[in-house]
Amino acid sequence: MKKHLLVLGCAALAAFGAACSSDPALKSAVITPMEEPSEQIQQRFANEIRTLNELDMKQEVLTNCNGVLRYCQGVYNEDEPGKFAILVFLHGFGERGEENLAQLRLAVPEIVKQMREGKHKVIVLAPECPGDQVWAPLHRGGAMGDLMEEPYQALGMIPVLIEKKIEEFKADRKRVYVTGLSMGGYGCWDLLARYGTDIFAAGMPCCGGSDPNRAEKMSDLPVMIFHGSDDTTVPPQLARWMYITMRKTGNRNVFLREYFGVGHNCWDKAYSSKDTWDWLFSQRLGHQSDVHPGYQPVGPVTASQYEKGFGFNGGPRPKGSKPGDGFISAFPNAEEQAKQREWQALESVEPAPAEDEKPAE
Repeated sequence: MKKHLLVLGCAALAAFGAACSSDPALKSAVITPMEEPSEQIQQRFANEIRTLNELDMKQEVLTNCNGVLRYCQGVYNEDEPGKFAILVFLHGFGERGEENLAQLRLAVPEIVKQMREGKHKVIVLAPECPGDQVWAPLHRGGAMGDLMEEPYQALGMIPVLIEKKIEEFKADRKRVYVTGLSMGGYGCWDLLARYGTDIFAAGMPCCGGSDPNRAEKMSDLPVMIFHGSDDTTVPPQLARWMYITMRKTGNRNVFLREYFGVGHNCWDKAYSSKDTWDWLFSQRLGHQSDVHPGYQPVGPVTASQYEKGFGFNGGPRPKGSKPGDGFISAFPNAEEQAKQREWQALESVEPAPAEDEKPAE
């Protein structure tokens, strides 16, 4: 794996243009169109190239003193009023490469569909992690430790890419969002913990993981967490631990949606929900949105239940509850609720002993 490098020399993207004008990573950053793929690549990635064209995306390359980041970019609903928002999507382990196409295989078509149908005025950025790297450390259990001082090289270039796009499109820096699946879910968590509200208005990690000790860094950040209850690639306990500990920090705009009976692929359900995107795009830096995620809650999580597990009643949203109360959703029938209670009956929120590191697919 390439040596991870620090790309940004400042913490706050809100003042990025002024505070980082002398930062070599930004000052040296150049964006160019990607070269036409060879005939061999065109044959090998015919489906992905077809998707690229159907989604009206283009391939570009960000180059600076720290390396190269390839990405696909789509500009949607530009005739809608207001400034552009920016949405960064991080792909999974199996879509790494150098062709700048594989990251379009999963989730991106559905994301673009939702952007078009929801008329969200947005720049969608889908960077590609090189084949010899990962977005962030991939742990399947146990404490991961505090954030490294420096992000991995590919992940560390993303804030520079965001700043370049804010400049290019005069985009709204108060509405920058990140989501990712599997390995990209880990990367999403890393970005949120590392930069928080210095850059991001909200985040949505899917089937990823992080260290609960990092929750304090995100105490004021809106986060929607997605996971499948039967995920054997990235254990759902990682999502539960993050949810519980973020709630303990006082964060009332963090939600966990755990899909009953679903394995690693929870992104098809997560990204196909209109309510998901309405919630995300309602978030702004400095503004507490009152938009609820919209899914069927099965019971509130109260302070007294943190150590005892979650309570589920299968009924409607409790009277007097309000957005941010922290509901966990399920498909509420008696059999599924029984299993919910079984795997949510946590005696403690302390992580299990660490397992061997295994890449998420």
